Amino acid sequence: MAFDSSDLKPVGARPPLLDYLVSLWGARHFVIYDARVRLAVSQDHTVLGKVWLVLNPILFGFTFYLIFGLLLQTNRGIENFTGFIIIGFMMFFYTTRSFVAGARSIANGQNLIRGFSFPRAALPLAINVRQALSQLYVLAAMFALVLVVPPSERVGLHWLLVIPIFLLQTVFNWGLGMLFAPLVHKIPDVGNIMAVVTRLWMYSSGLFYEPSRFTDNATILALFHLNPLYQILQMTRGVMLYDTLPSMEQWSLLVVWAGGVWLLGLIAFWRNEESYANERR
Repeated sequence: MAFDSSDLKPVGARPPLLDYLVSLWGARHFVIYDARVRLAVSQDHTVLGKVWLVLNPILFGFTFYLIFGLLLQTNRGIENFTGFIIIGFMMFFYTTRSFVAGARSIANGQNLIRGFSFPRAALPLAINVRQALSQLYVLAAMFALVLVVPPSERVGLHWLLVIPIFLLQTVFNWGLGMLFAPLVHKIPDVGNIMAVVTRLWMYSSGLFYEPSRFTDNATILALFHLNPLYQILQMTRGVMLYDTLPSMEQWSLLVVWAGGVWLLGLIAFWRNEESYANERR
């Protein structure tokens, strides 16, 4: 009896994009389970446990406040500089943590990739779900600090706008991780360069200063406004500190950045699907 092998496909072969998305949805239980378990054990080796999820950003933010607020006095002309830097730090480093971890997801997930058949995009997705769950603790701390640290702010319904900002930021983070994961897999040295890139990104996002205080150059200020992280920080600060609703231009820019980077990241990641089980030579 003849055996028809025409319908057989090699293990790890790249399916059509739509089928790939369907299979990724099918892996959602693995993604959620992996994210929750890794978050649960992430601080098990420490005495304070999950408290460090909140304490780490607070301590780093306090360090930046001492250096840039008290010593370098970049706080001049900024109302509620304490809240300004708390929000800036906690929202900015959510993206950099997710970006770096997502970009390294394939390089760090080789045992899973070689042992099981599943859409590889589940790896950066699981990392971003874990980072998003971790960020919920950070957001709770951020709200509490803005409420209790002088000059304290009052809660308003407009604070709810932090939710869509956070969701768009999460989509952007996921796309960024997928975009760089194939590159880090092929050229591991890129992982070291990312530390420099994120540091440069930090200084160009207005994390601890207002750009207009240091320059009135229209081109430079326009570049700041095109930076998605600058907009995320400004929108969150406006909502929580200054009773200012984000403009339609800000929402549009953030939606374009989040959707565009996610789509580019998905396509780049999918096109390299077959290469992820290959050992680098």
